[in-house]
Amino acid sequence: MNIVADMHCHTIASVHAYSTLRDNLNAAKKKGIQTLAITDHGIGCADSPSLNYFDNLLSLPREVEGVRLIRGVEANIMDFHGKLDMPEELLKRMDFVIASFHTACTDSGTVEEHTRAYKKIAENPLVHMIGHSGSAEFVYDYEYIIPLFKKYKKIVEINAHTFICREKSVENCMRIARLCKEYEVPVMVNSDAHSEFEVGACDKAFEMLHCIDFPKELIVNVSQSRMEKYLSDIGPL
Repeated sequence: MNIVADMHCHTIASVHAYSTLRDNLNAAKKKGIQTLAITDHGIGCADSPSLNYFDNLLSLPREVEGVRLIRGVEANIMDFHGKLDMPEELLKRMDFVIASFHTACTDSGTVEEHTRAYKKIAENPLVHMIGHSGSAEFVYDYEYIIPLFKKYKKIVEINAHTFICREKSVENCMRIARLCKEYEVPVMVNSDAHSEFEVGACDKAFEMLHCIDFPKELIVNVSQSRMEKYLSDIGPL
């Protein structure tokens, strides 16, 4: 199965990534990906770009050589009250906002603390997608929170990078996916690319979804019509 949109990609602006925005766009075009989101890490990470970077990102064109460009951010969840590392006024202007926990920004807490944080994130109208929430360091009450993601119209990410570099999290990802299937929560399968070679590379994530017979109709970014409807719903873009 292939994606028509990759909504989680990093550039050299995140420092620990290896390709330019142009490199990623070229890779997307070669692979037939019609929409690409550039979502570098928010300012809470030590090796993240500055606020000026995200401000200037919004001046980039919405389409480059036939590939739709989504100007986004992977905002870091900084505490267990759902605080994000980006100013609200800037988040309101971004095309697409992912919220994720990273150990580089926040130390692990208890399941109860992680659950409280994700509840606040679910309620935050500025967040569009929940990034790689199967992280072994930030386990939460999946049965309680996953229905809240649906209630507040959050996309749950199935993150392909997890299957490459976060093996301890794979079992949690499968559990989350099963609950998304049970509660009919829409998901996106994204590469979380840190180089042009990873853009659109989601095979292992799809293998997991195939193993649990996950409904294709719940995967937003494998259908151009579903993707267009989703972008229209969160727009204007």
